[in-house]
Amino acid sequence: MHKSATPQEERALREQLEEGVPPECPRCETVLGSTLVPPRSDVSYVRNRVLLTCGACGLRVVLDKK
Repeated sequence: MHKSATPQEERALREQLEEGVPPECPRCETVLGSTLVPPRSDVSYVRNRVLLTCGACGLRVVLDKK
């Protein structure tokens, strides 16, 4: 079962990405896997997004990268 991140967890992960450090799961401190999410053709603006997943606890979150 996949679990969504809380707003506080998303904020912490976004800060880690902005600092350029490998993001760690805020729940179990495992380094998260990351997958770039390509822009969709049905979205009128370009988004630079990344999917972060934790193999240990199932946390999943999609964040916009700056």
